[in-house]
Amino acid sequence: MPILKAAKSWLMLSFLFFVTVTFAQTVDLETLGKGKAFKLGGGISSNGVFYSSGQASGREPFTYFLQGNLNISFYQFGMPISYSWSNQGEQLSYNLPFNFNRLSLHPKYKWVQGHIGDVAMTFSPYTLNGHQFTGGGVELTPNGPWKVSLMAGRLLKATEDDGNEQTVPAFQRMGYGLKLGYEKEQYAMAVTTFYAKDNSNSIAIVPEEKGVTPKENMVVSVEGSYKLMEDLQVRAEYASSAITKDLRADVLDTGSGLAGLFLRNRASTEYYNALRTDVDYTFGKSGLGVGYERIDPGYETLGAYFFNNDFENITLNGSTTVFDNTLNLAFNIGYQQDNLENQKQQASNRTVGAVNVAYNASERLAITASYSNFTTFTNSRLDQFEVINDDNLLDDTAKTLNYRQLSRNANVNINYLFSKNEQVQQNLNLNYALADVSNEEDGVVRIGNASTFHNGNVSYTLGLPNRGMNLTAALNGTLNTIGVEDSTTWGPTLNINQKFLDNTLNANFGASYNTSTSDMTRSQITNLRANASYVLKKRHSFHLNLIQLFKNLSTGSTSELTLTFGHSYTF
Repeated sequence: MPILKAAKSWLMLSFLFFVTVTFAQTVDLETLGKGKAFKLGGGISSNGVFYSSGQASGREPFTYFLQGNLNISFYQFGMPISYSWSNQGEQLSYNLPFNFNRLSLHPKYKWVQGHIGDVAMTFSPYTLNGHQFTGGGVELTPNGPWKVSLMAGRLLKATEDDGNEQTVPAFQRMGYGLKLGYEKEQYAMAVTTFYAKDNSNSIAIVPEEKGVTPKENMVVSVEGSYKLMEDLQVRAEYASSAITKDLRADVLDTGSGLAGLFLRNRASTEYYNALRTDVDYTFGKSGLGVGYERIDPGYETLGAYFFNNDFENITLNGSTTVFDNTLNLAFNIGYQQDNLENQKQQASNRTVGAVNVAYNASERLAITASYSNFTTFTNSRLDQFEVINDDNLLDDTAKTLNYRQLSRNANVNINYLFSKNEQVQQNLNLNYALADVSNEEDGVVRIGNASTFHNGNVSYTLGLPNRGMNLTAALNGTLNTIGVEDSTTWGPTLNINQKFLDNTLNANFGASYNTSTSDMTRSQITNLRANASYVLKKRHSFHLNLIQLFKNLSTGSTSELTLTFGHSYTF
């Protein structure tokens, strides 16, 4: 039954897709007026994924994705429309306070830009910053100095707690924002206000054990910039946030701070500030800048999904180009500390920095290197074999490891071009990456509190342009030390790419094998990939991808098959 239901949904979407494409091909709106008064353009894509595994999996056997954008214009009026539709959300056994399927319209007339539907806007880093909402917004950018942005809509939908541990219950949350700016050639300034409030009666049961309470938030931000001279500019922003953690708390006297002037003070209301300043100076091919940022502990805005707080940064950055533009240097160094109000049992302060070097030694040899321990949070794909063994081509969610400790990262890449002509192209690439993450306590990294990731890769590419063929052979190796456990993964990869039919048909075949060994487990994975794409009349694009995985794990052997097919059309 689930497969039959999925097949019916796919057929219905395919029919709608066919009708849309047929309409776009047969209706020529430009004939309705003189010249090019009417214009119609855009693109539509549909993808389906079949998945089969030899072991029990929570993944659905069929998933479809339908995305597209339509651009309609009439003289100076434009109406971009975009949508994203999938049955991916239907697969979940728990509830979330947002929708996976989205539809948005972005009408534009001269200097008036609208946003309607499931959209996102950004006013400033400390107020409204990319949070999706269902509603409407407008941006007014006339030729004069005044600039205005407005938004209003639902930030979160009411979600009842159904008892599932993974369910994220939420009150219905509405948000409203205004940004008023004034820009001149020498200076600019803007004032931003953002207000959000939960509907306390939108859900029947308040799941306080999950930390969910009705909230209210008012944020006010003032920012500006000024050119002291042609190559010297100063920028600054100050933000004040007043957030009520529970609307059911008793009302008190007037609160504090700039935002507190516009929000009713309650026993659960807290007030925070954020400040950022930058000074940048450019001279010739070089640049120099200094910045300062301070965010109070607990600073929060309901207009952002996540906010890092309780830190103070002083940074110095610079860049230059020397040796006839062959060597590019950039650095960023500074001082960072937390525990600004002595609320933590432990405080940390350290010198942080980053250095990047790019050297084009010749037309054949290029070397890049970087070193960084600038950020406290590490949020990156550390293991390259997660990419090699990924069997979901439509999965854009980065598989990450998140740490809240000290981190150091280094990378060296060497690329050498043996030959480049119409007959043969040969390229050798060497890459090494180091990610070191540690939990430092009282200045000491204890045994088991450090993790080190070494990634190495060497690849050779042979290209035959006249034949439309590319051959790549690579050897990948990873050495990981996580706590007190060591693990190694290594294996070869071979990839062949061939173009046919005047480059309209592109076929690719890849194979890889890697083996992993640790103190407790051992595994071997064989990965076979094949894909083909075909372009028809420069507008239609068809693609088919096949991934076959054979896994020999310590718990047993299994296999996985993923088939992805799709079509895109531009007009």
